[in-house]
Amino acid sequence: MGSTTKYMAMFPLPVFLLPGEEIPLRIFEPRYKQLINECNETGDTFGIPYVSHDDIKPYGSEVKLVNIVAKNSLGEMVILIKAVSNFHLLNFKEKLPHKLYGGGIIEYVDDKYSTTNPELVVLVKKLNINLDPVMGSLITGDSVNLMNVAKAIQLDSNEKYRFYALRNELQMVNYLIKRLRFIEHIQRQEKLLENNFNLN
Repeated sequence: MGSTTKYMAMFPLPVFLLPGEEIPLRIFEPRYKQLINECNETGDTFGIPYVSHDDIKPYGSEVKLVNIVAKNSLGEMVILIKAVSNFHLLNFKEKLPHKLYGGGIIEYVDDKYSTTNPELVVLVKKLNINLDPVMGSLITGDSVNLMNVAKAIQLDSNEKYRFYALRNELQMVNYLIKRLRFIEHIQRQEKLLENNFNLN
């Protein structure tokens, strides 16, 4: 599949979202108030390049403004955003001409990662991982979508970024298996504690 590039406004943050995820953001800097007001008027999406230790990383999230939840007299806002895709950041400018905010060129990448790895599929079923917020645990045949698993186990932004940046199906599968094994261990310990409590 060929890559597609796009130029878009940017809002660098220590936040990494996978498609479909929503989060609220507080907007108070003049440059980002301008960006959000423009997106509210035009319906345009914007990019959130992932920032870690003050360093802009190569991958990020394209998001859309869902709605402005609240706004005060200073123009500060609480907004809700939703990720629509992920991207590879090709370049970034701190400030665009005639704008307060920055922007850059992004490249869309193929993220159709799925696996029939039996260990991962069994763990997803065994732990009753909810892969679909509407239909519940949804496994097509004996394959699972890796992005859906990553979203379902509620990784933090750093963990999601590390997973996403692997860009290798086998390594991504192994990363998720390790996380699922950890969840399994925690659930086992919780069950033991519950049984011990019931015995007392």
